[in-house]
Amino acid sequence: RGMVESTGDPYTTFFTPAEADEFVANLEGTFVGIGAEIGMKNGVLQVVSPLPETPAQRAGLQTGDQILSIDGEETATMSVEEAVSHIRGEKGTTVTLTMRRGETEPYDVVITREKIVIDSVRTKIDDGIMTIAIFTFNGDTVELFNDAVNEALKSDVKGIVLDLRGNPGGLLKSAQSIASAWVGYDTVVIEKEQEDARALSGVSSPRIAHISTVVLVNGGSASASEIVSGALQDYGEATVVGTQTFGKGSVQDYREFQDGSAVKITVAEWFTPKGRTINETGITPDVIVEVTLDDIQHGRDLQKEKAVEILRLQIAEK
Repeated sequence: RGMVESTGDPYTTFFTPAEADEFVANLEGTFVGIGAEIGMKNGVLQVVSPLPETPAQRAGLQTGDQILSIDGEETATMSVEEAVSHIRGEKGTTVTLTMRRGETEPYDVVITREKIVIDSVRTKIDDGIMTIAIFTFNGDTVELFNDAVNEALKSDVKGIVLDLRGNPGGLLKSAQSIASAWVGYDTVVIEKEQEDARALSGVSSPRIAHISTVVLVNGGSASASEIVSGALQDYGEATVVGTQTFGKGSVQDYREFQDGSAVKITVAEWFTPKGRTINETGITPDVIVEVTLDDIQHGRDLQKEKAVEILRLQIAEK
């Protein structure tokens, strides 16, 4: 653990056997916890996104909230994975998070842990426009997304809102597959390792490139979400709406040891097909729509409304 932490990279991590099991369970979409993706930004542990219909969301956690301590233990020297192991626990038990939002004074939030089962893709069709919300890129995402594409084609939808807000990322292969639905076999992302670079291409034909598309992003859209939105933006396959994305553009390799422990090591950096960096800068939307606390409290979704407005205009012009 000490050797790995000496790299100074927040995404390079050692896992004990128990931590490795939790990490794999998270990718499979089932775990016991509060339902919040957390990450490190500017050296501070913070909420990347609360998952929908989870204890974290019900407790009011928001993207960008800083986590100062967990059950009284300060997070300043914790890795992300250590923090996750502290936050998770047995179903029905509680965890106390000391939080800070913006410049406010620190405050405590007590959250009861639950079994979290993530349906990574949800869809809805409203007046010819399908919303495909992807909450994470895990093992079942591609299958669920393909079901959504089939439904879109069968229903002859005229527009698609691809909602990646609060999606912290996940599996690279899932991102490649999903971007392929628009960009086909073209380059989805460029992976650079020191002096070497390789283009990672799409894996299927562009089945829905003919359907007008808007991608929704925000500060909780990270990693694989930035790969998909960046590729669609580069090729002009979608209008990106929302706020600046998180800026997590590094690649990790995961290796297990014989005793069940594992390491996750940063090995490369991602760039969009046009060579734009994602890391620390993120994706800048084509149309920026800010969200205020008042909007959230009153259930207004101005970003989604803007997406539908753009699609209506594009559909009318076809």
